[in-house]
Amino acid sequence: MKYYFNSKDGRVYAFDTVELASEWIEQSSDGQDEFREMLNDEIDRHLHPEKYMTNAEKLALKRKDAVYLERHQFLTMTELSLEKNKDALIAAVTKNFKGKSLVKLRNYILESPSFSLDFDELWLLLTAILKIEPDKLFSMWEEARDY
Repeated sequence: MKYYFNSKDGRVYAFDTVELASEWIEQSSDGQDEFREMLNDEIDRHLHPEKYMTNAEKLALKRKDAVYLERHQFLTMTELSLEKNKDALIAAVTKNFKGKSLVKLRNYILESPSFSLDFDELWLLLTAILKIEPDKLFSMWEEARDY
């Protein structure tokens, strides 16, 4: 497989053979000057970006990629796994957050039809305030899909 980077659109193109690549690039409206063959290191970074990420970047990606939970799933998870109902969550939010963060998270818990681990205030509540380890939280989150 041969990989080419198009500097005009920032995309990577893969071809089975150099001949196919050459033919396609010649016919491309972007022109030959826009394409260059990628180096082995660039190809590895493209195919396996997680190998080059910091732990913080991996965690951020895992949070972003976590499924959304529906309201009933999230609230069932907090009651069964954390022994905290909606009122206890709101009490923890009110005690530990102020200003804009308080309003955002309180309204999120009270009104949101779905929940995401990528919502910073919710992540902070669950990991820092309620002291749930990230690995445990991801596990609980996955289990909650079955509720």
